[in-house]
Amino acid sequence: MIPRLYIESPLAAGAVVDLNPARSHYLRDVLRREAGATVLLFNGRAGEWQGSIERVSKAAARIAVERQTRPQQATPDLWLVFAPIKRDRIDVLAEKATELGCRCLWPIFTQHTAMTRVNTERLRAHAIEAAEQTERLDVPEIRNPAKLGELLANWSPDRRLLVCAEFGQALPIADALGRLPPAGAYAVM
Repeated sequence: MIPRLYIESPLAAGAVVDLNPARSHYLRDVLRREAGATVLLFNGRAGEWQGSIERVSKAAARIAVERQTRPQQATPDLWLVFAPIKRDRIDVLAEKATELGCRCLWPIFTQHTAMTRVNTERLRAHAIEAAEQTERLDVPEIRNPAKLGELLANWSPDRRLLVCAEFGQALPIADALGRLPPAGAYAVM
């Protein structure tokens, strides 16, 4: 299996990508790759590219970009709006939402949210790891937390908001989804 790495750098044939120490450590010590090994790179803008490791050390790595293996593809315009949950579970939430193709993850604080802060950098790291492992070509946007009232007051009418609330005689989710137009911008809360 060829490892995939998300990078911020532009990608094109003949380009050279220098990895920071953290990514170099991951490539060398976690993935156990050496000079000459093949890797796949993506940045969320230019598709997936094959590259070859020119050098790798604990402090730095350099990858020569060779050829595009897949063009960039748009992900569905689906957001996940959620109340933060405990640390281990929010990590899994970011991973699974990324695997399922969500374009944006937006934590919100409700009246009864027990968590008081969200580590968005940690969420982004889990989203990047999930994108690398699932052959996704982009990483979802991780928004800064907002209060529910502020979010709803500023909600764009162009994006349909599906609220998954557990009360009353609600429709089963499959029935509710069957009544919606198939295309468009959606968010699930």
